[in-house]
Amino acid sequence: MFDFLLGNDPLSGIIAFFLVLIPLILIHEIGHFLAAKLAGITVLEFGIGFPPRITRLFTWRETEFTLNWLPLGGFVRPLGDDIVRPLDGEAVEHDRNEALSRNIQMTKSVSEATPLQRIVFLSAGALANFLTAIVLFTIVALGGLPERIGGSVEVIHVAAGSMLAEAGLQDGDIILNLNGQTFEDAARFIERLQEMDGQPVSLAIQRENREEPVTLNFTPAFADTPAETGAYAQIAGIVPGAPADLAGIQPGDIVTAFNGAPINSLDHFKELTQQNAGDEITLALRRGDEAFDVSLIPRENPPEGQGAMGIVIWPAFGVSNLSLIYRDGFAQETYVPQPLDKALQYGFDRVGYVVATTASIPAQLVSGALTADEARPVSIVGLSQIGGVALQQSIEEGRPGVILNFIGVISVALGFFNLLPLPALDGGRILFVLIEIVRGRPVAPEREGLIHLVGLVLLLSLSAIVILNDVLNPITNLIR
Repeated sequence: MFDFLLGNDPLSGIIAFFLVLIPLILIHEIGHFLAAKLAGITVLEFGIGFPPRITRLFTWRETEFTLNWLPLGGFVRPLGDDIVRPLDGEAVEHDRNEALSRNIQMTKSVSEATPLQRIVFLSAGALANFLTAIVLFTIVALGGLPERIGGSVEVIHVAAGSMLAEAGLQDGDIILNLNGQTFEDAARFIERLQEMDGQPVSLAIQRENREEPVTLNFTPAFADTPAETGAYAQIAGIVPGAPADLAGIQPGDIVTAFNGAPINSLDHFKELTQQNAGDEITLALRRGDEAFDVSLIPRENPPEGQGAMGIVIWPAFGVSNLSLIYRDGFAQETYVPQPLDKALQYGFDRVGYVVATTASIPAQLVSGALTADEARPVSIVGLSQIGGVALQQSIEEGRPGVILNFIGVISVALGFFNLLPLPALDGGRILFVLIEIVRGRPVAPEREGLIHLVGLVLLLSLSAIVILNDVLNPITNLIR
């Protein structure tokens, strides 16, 4: 869901914290507040921030609105409740006396509401977050959703003195179009380029975030040169100390042959590696214009996740008559504004997708589809780091949809998390109401309150650990 990660800027993270998390928490509390009013529950205070109190702002319909020193969102204090747990009889009477001292004659505590009213009250915060997300995703769709218009070609290596090199093409360039037209993928680009023999060819390339033109002049002998193609493996990463590292292989190297035989595909390369585990092999490599061989022994029982050679590879291809080694680049997209009905449908679908994806995380961890790093818990610090990156990208690309999409995802996650049946969370409180319905009588407030307090201590302890991890190991360092 978070494919826009680029870097880590503390200032952007701080801005994102105030722009994203505080408003979402306030919206969550507004949901509780409105549901309480609807149920007739007396709300003594709506706090912006957490105590200690700075000042009382105003009073509306018997509720004091206050401004507090800790800028961590806000809270609702209904009669007979202290945010995370129900109060016992003596504390409820203390709240009732406070209400009477403020000339509130008709009072109703949370415990005096019906079970259904309490379920609505407790779930309203999450509902407010879900509705907010639907609105945000709808706005994103109205502004424009991405639509693929073609592919691109990443130039891995172009031989010195070749036609492409003479035209100005360089290693690392991204080819975006041919004669002003996009192409489906790299293979189709090569086909079209081969068909252009004798005709003017103009390429648009991306180089260091700027677009430049490249004009090709085909030589007379080009049409008579066989267009031999080859499948290669490019080294994307190496595990330190692994056989590939000890053999001197470097990221960016191109594997052109395995024991003197061509490589048909990445699957073929992996198959050959497994077949030769424990035996010395020879890889033919290309590094720039230099070609050489290395020998190594793939491990039979490598550490988990490292592979026999300790390398990460992706597919690369070569064309002899172009003296070019390339691979598929990124998909090119345009943003198409959606009509209101489709935008609303997108909003609902997007919320459902985020909920389903979040709920599937435990199963994906058990099955191995997700690693522990990929499913790493994220604190408000980590969310601020990611939000800072989304904010930067939104500004740099002039697309508000990036930060709005991020806010929408976090809003859904906040609502979903609060509905989990854990002590001190809204879902935990709802669970006790359901138990009351089944038993026919409520759990003693003292007992329920103790369970929620223990749960709160555990949640705060876990939060402190996750916050420390996000400070020492910023979440944005995991993705480059």
